[in-house]
Parts: sequence; structure tokens; C-alpha cells
Amino acid sequence: MQFIEVSVTGVRSAVVTLRAPGDRQQILLFPMLHLGTAAFYADVTERLGECDVVVAEGIRERSFLTTALTISYRVPGRRRRLGLVQQRIDYSGLSAEVVTPDVTGSQLRAGWRAVPWLQRIALLVAAPVAGVAMWLVGTRRVLARYAAAEDLPSDADIMLRDQAPALMELILDRRDTLLAGALDEILSREDDSASRDIAVVYGAGHMAALTRYLLARYGYRPRRAEWLTVFDF
Repeated sequence: MQFIEVSVTGVRSAVVTLRAPGDRQQILLFPMLHLGTAAFYADVTERLGECDVVVAEGIRERSFLTTALTISYRVPGRRRRLGLVQQRIDYSGLSAEVVTPDVTGSQLRAGWRAVPWLQRIALLVAAPVAGVAMWLVGTRRVLARYAAAEDLPSDADIMLRDQAPALMELILDRRDTLLAGALDEILSREDDSASRDIAVVYGAGHMAALTRYLLARYGYRPRRAEWLTVFDF
């Protein structure tokens, strides 16, 4: 199953609806990329307005570390030539309950210290270099090169798991666990027989683990998908 599709015309994100037998609730997955058109994020925001609960990613404390690690997409997000913006969703304007189970700043710093120092230095150097390079000469096609995401791991995913397990634990596994725990709490509420739309707005890289978890624990399966254009070429 594809979450982010890259084709000759552009990049699309699949809004995937999950349902379980006998359950009136449904879970809508919104696989996100950090850069896209303003129209894409507006479309996502509009659809979230129809949901009852929104589970959203976002580290809750700003720090030097978060600033350094996100500069690779924040810088090109300011480049008018690309016509793209950094992810913009105004959760405060939604009528839905908004849950943000992501890591705290202190948890991020603790996990960062567990990453081998050579990998930490490499990331802190590579992130600004990549951001500046994209600002100077980057194109939408270059951004799309590694954007595709599906439920099966790529060769790059397997290599990272093997060579940088502590880093993967920090940026994916630990956050996947927090996300799963938040959904456990929501799905176990006393009104679990009610008809509710639960939206999950997280990076596309988290969607494969989440779909496997929801299937194994609750029997939620993909029932349909609707494609939204992140950006075209």
C-alpha cells in the first residue's frame, strides 16, 4: 500500500480510511511531508474540520536541536522559486479534540545522547548543507526523489535500521510507540461505540508501523484511499 506516490506528474499523498468489523469508528490517516503547496495543507485542514478527534505530530518544545535537525526543509520552504511552504495546519481553529502525543524536548535530548557521536556530527553538518543546497539549486523533482512511502521497507530503510539503530529508535520507533498509545487511549474510551472519525496527521514514515499495529491489535484494515496532490512538477 502506498502512502506517498511519486509519479511523472508530481507527488501525491493518500488519505487512507481504516475500519474494523463491527466498529462504527473509522481512522483516517493523513501521511504528511514537511514541504508542499499551500493548497495541499489547506485541503488537509479542511478535511480535518470534519473529524471528531485529531492526533497530530509535533515536538512540543523548541530547542537548538530541533532547529538544527529541521533546517534541511525550513530553508527551502522559504524559497519562492519552489512555490512550496513548510507544513501549515492550524489545529487551534479546529472544532475537533486535538491530541499531540509526540516526544518532549527532554526526551528528544536524552535519545539524541544515545546516538553515536559520529552520526550526530554528520547529521548536524548535513542538515544545514542540504537546506542551503536546496535553496540555491533545488527543484521539486529533487525534493521528490526520496519522498515515496509505502507499507514495505525500502532498501534505504533496511540499511538505516542496520547501521543507525539508535537514530531510528529516536526519530521513528519511540514516536511510533507514543502514537500507538494515544490511539489506544482514544479507542478504549467509554463512548467507543459512537460513530467517530479519528484523524492521524503524522509524517509518512510513521504510517507503515501504525497500520500494522492497528490491524494486529484492533482489526483495522484499509477500506479506501483518496489522493491529494502535495505538489506537481
